[in-house]
Amino acid sequence: MERPDHGSQPQVVEPRPDATMREADRIGAEELKESLRFRNERVSIINADPSSTFFVFWFVVSCYFPVIVACLGPVANTISIACVVEKWRSVRSNSVVMNSQSSDTDAVMNQVKTVFDPPGIFAVNILSLIFGVTSNIVLMLHFSRKLTYLKSQMINITGWTLAGGMLLMDVIVCSSHEMSSYYKKTIGFWFACYSSGLYLICTIILAVHFIGYKLQKYPPTFNLLPNERSIMAFTVLLSIWLIWGGGMFSALLHITYGNSLYFCTVSLLTVGLGDILPKTVAAKIMVLIFSLTGVVIMGLIVFMTRSIIQKSSGPIFFFHRVESGRSKAWKSYMDGNKISSQKEAFNLMKCIRRTATRRQHWFSLSVTLAIFMVFWLLGALVFKFSEDWSYFNCIYFCFLCLLTIGYGDFAPKSGAGRAFFVIWALGAVPLMGAILSTVGDLLFDISTSLDIKIGDSFNNKIKSIVFNGRQRALSFMVNTGEIFEESDTSGDNVGETPTSSQSCDISEDGDEISGDSDTGVTPPPATPQESLSTLSKATSPEGIFPLEYVSSAEYALGDSEASNLKKLQILLKAVKKLHRICLLNKDYTLTFSDWSYIRQLHLRNAPDVEGHTRGPEFWISPDTPLRFPLNEPHFAFMTLFKNIEELVGNLVEDEELYKVIAKRGNFGDHRKTL
Repeated sequence: MERPDHGSQPQVVEPRPDATMREADRIGAEELKESLRFRNERVSIINADPSSTFFVFWFVVSCYFPVIVACLGPVANTISIACVVEKWRSVRSNSVVMNSQSSDTDAVMNQVKTVFDPPGIFAVNILSLIFGVTSNIVLMLHFSRKLTYLKSQMINITGWTLAGGMLLMDVIVCSSHEMSSYYKKTIGFWFACYSSGLYLICTIILAVHFIGYKLQKYPPTFNLLPNERSIMAFTVLLSIWLIWGGGMFSALLHITYGNSLYFCTVSLLTVGLGDILPKTVAAKIMVLIFSLTGVVIMGLIVFMTRSIIQKSSGPIFFFHRVESGRSKAWKSYMDGNKISSQKEAFNLMKCIRRTATRRQHWFSLSVTLAIFMVFWLLGALVFKFSEDWSYFNCIYFCFLCLLTIGYGDFAPKSGAGRAFFVIWALGAVPLMGAILSTVGDLLFDISTSLDIKIGDSFNNKIKSIVFNGRQRALSFMVNTGEIFEESDTSGDNVGETPTSSQSCDISEDGDEISGDSDTGVTPPPATPQESLSTLSKATSPEGIFPLEYVSSAEYALGDSEASNLKKLQILLKAVKKLHRICLLNKDYTLTFSDWSYIRQLHLRNAPDVEGHTRGPEFWISPDTPLRFPLNEPHFAFMTLFKNIEELVGNLVEDEELYKVIAKRGNFGDHRKTL
């Protein structure tokens, strides 16, 4: 067998929108594009080998970094307003120490005497706010495609650098020259510290993204889909809601703007620490309205962020892991390791996919736990120094806040603690909700897989009653005959276990191999995974033979229209079954016998057969469809449906040709009569 030239294989991803589809032209570009579990344009713009670590890094930079900036920028603007409104210094001698048993902090906040900031510091503070707000508006215009990437990046990087640098300079000058022992730092000062840090983080993130563009790793754009770009609008809306709530509750509760912003955060995130309480009827009514609307807005932001990170990008990470394993297997084959049959290559590819799935599950769980630990333990460390609590009490307080319990026995009272709580809670509490949802989905997938494995050791009917796996309903419908009608199987019983004579896998060398699953174990009777194996039960003798075993005479019948109709009948039966599977279970995976039969049908009806035939290494080659995260039944459906379109076109052409010939024949007969 002649090996394919590895150097001539098309590359997986090039920095052009149609690279992946062009690379898969032999598989069927349109069919593959419609069956992918990710948007092709998100991958095709990354100028890196999908099997390399750099591909993952630059994808994260191109996709996740803009989302992070879209969340941090509006929050930085929100708290920077508190930097301007709040005075940064208060007189120590007039501070009132609150009784530890009391929950009323209004007296303390109202009896603190603040001091006006020096004019220079106040002016720089206002300029910093202007630069920050301007940069945020420019970023929003770019997200809505009203401004080009280059102009937006230049303005954003410059604006947030100036905003963060000026505010940081203000903080340093005030702390070193204007903060004598007679004064202490207020919540406004600490908001300035955190706001400057957020501005500079936004600058660094956008600078890294711009470096990736200059290195030609992706085109000048944020790697976000149109519906994902709306996240910027919701984060800005949340910031406006917090700013409005801060000003409103500052007047209703008679507290400073900074403390009012802290109260809004506690209420909006449903933590409810109870250290600041609405006492008037007006305040209570507005708390209800503010909290309900804020929870809805926050929920939308969390949902969209999680959708971008997990739903949209998860299949791309899976593609990277599969491609990494496949490229190693392909390199091993090119180095001289033989592959005896298509089934061996298919099982190897399935093993690579299972390994990629398992690693992705553990990686997602590990990252989730790591992020949780960072927010939990590092947040507790900050509260230890800002509130002078024991570290255990800080851990206890942070954990309760992450779960939105909020007993109220611990609550931050210092300016540093409350300012940090606003930023920490806005990031940690919604993230905790996304983490719990992610872990729940992961555990559900694991339990479903475990359910199927345990159920395989029982009779299928017992499994349908005892276990509640995700595929139980599909199994029931298969067993009750609601998916495959008797006429579809030409008398074959779907509920019976197919024997090697009923379901056989035909390699391109013409060897018949018994139809086992991708794990090499014969599945139990009438499971959903086996239901499609009836596709390989031929309805006619030529249905079980590869193309090379079908004599040309059989395809060159006197009546070509009858031959095409026979092919069309076989294709329609297969497409009908695939369509039903697509409707019932989009996660259905095809067995080797299913793939073999579908591929033989496709090759038998393909116009350019020589361009499609492959050796036994096909399933690990760059042309295999299993390298992608696919909706497998839909891909098979679209592939065979394309064959149906071609056959129908041939029938129409034959009919038109027949009419022309018939018309000429009638004209000749007419001349003879004359």
